[in-house]
Amino acid sequence: MKQRIQHWLQHSLATRLTLLVLLATLCAWLSFGAVLLHEARKETAEVLDRQLTAYADMLWQNLGDEDDLKSSTPQEHSKRTVLAFTLHHDDGNLLISSQKHPFPRQAGASKHPYSIEHQGRTWQITVRQDHERQLIVGEPQQNQHKIAQELSEHLFETALWALLILLPLLYFAIRQGLKPLNIVTAELAQREPNNLNPLDAKVPSEIRPLRDRLNTLFAQVSDTLARERRFTADAAHELRTPLAGLRVQIELAQSSPRIETREKALGKALIAVDRTTRLVAQLLALARLEHGESPSFEAISLPDLAKTALIEAQLPVDTAHLSIQNPVHLIGQPILLGLLLRNILDNAQQYAGVAANIQITIDGAILRITDDGKGVSEEDLARLSERFYRPAGQSQPGAGLGLSIVRRIAELHQAQLHFSNQPAGGFCVELIFKQEMS
Repeated sequence: MKQRIQHWLQHSLATRLTLLVLLATLCAWLSFGAVLLHEARKETAEVLDRQLTAYADMLWQNLGDEDDLKSSTPQEHSKRTVLAFTLHHDDGNLLISSQKHPFPRQAGASKHPYSIEHQGRTWQITVRQDHERQLIVGEPQQNQHKIAQELSEHLFETALWALLILLPLLYFAIRQGLKPLNIVTAELAQREPNNLNPLDAKVPSEIRPLRDRLNTLFAQVSDTLARERRFTADAAHELRTPLAGLRVQIELAQSSPRIETREKALGKALIAVDRTTRLVAQLLALARLEHGESPSFEAISLPDLAKTALIEAQLPVDTAHLSIQNPVHLIGQPILLGLLLRNILDNAQQYAGVAANIQITIDGAILRITDDGKGVSEEDLARLSERFYRPAGQSQPGAGLGLSIVRRIAELHQAQLHFSNQPAGGFCVELIFKQEMS
């Protein structure tokens, strides 16, 4: 039973809300009952005190002369005495009493009722007095308490019935209030897995953030799937050519009886393998960047990364290829920045030629890589960083991913990336980093 209750509390929002509202209602109801009992006792006491005062005033005004008042032995009344009175003469003699044990003479008149102890009971009395007589009118406080208790019990019973009627109404109201959630749940249950259209169900303002967040999630998943499809299609397209060429060269090497032809075909096959390996590496790097992997940044040195990139590109590390001015330390991801430099250098070597003069210039937080090749047209300049874009008429091997990866790495480092043609001829890639360390 305990496990079932815990299951309901953990998995049923309606049950949880009902119990919380029930507890809140019970607390409010108990607080209301306590205040109601206190106020009922207070108001009842005030009403009965005013009634006692009015009765005493009426009795005092209608007292006859002393000749009309004869002392007599009062009869024994039941324990449930409602009102009692005693009339004393100024000399202390008892004139009349409504009970067997008369009230004792009081110190003076008092229109405001007060309590005294008399014959083992607490009385609420009021006193009227002149120069000849003193009238004491009293009522047992037990009567006040009994009337207040009966009134409180009646109110308590009424409030209890109200609570019993309120509980199913609360449960029904909560179920109705949660109906929009059921509508959203039903709509999601009926959807096909590939349906990522936004939810258009009308929901209350409290549920609207959940609906909007789901719609945002649908949009993100849709974008991710679109990127996956695009990436898969592009990768298949780009890999088809080198793999087909690799197969042709291997078949040629297998079928040719001439040693020179076989060696030439195997050499071209090795080149195709290197090209495919490079393409796969670039595709994997692009996939990691496009899927939002957040690299861990650290302190880096652009000159050290530039020297390593020149060595990997088989270029000499000298002043003709590397110029450093005002070096500063930056925050970045060294592996990604190394890939950025290698892609730019490989692109320069492929399109400007191996014999081209390639130079890396570092000036503070600005990195420039220039070559003295032919440059590119203005039309191609604006599209260089697009994925799988290659200018028309290119004979150099490539997939058009290198500069796209460069652009993505620059965005991750919040660096500005600019492509331009040099006035004297040649191509220039400039990066301006913002994450400069003080």
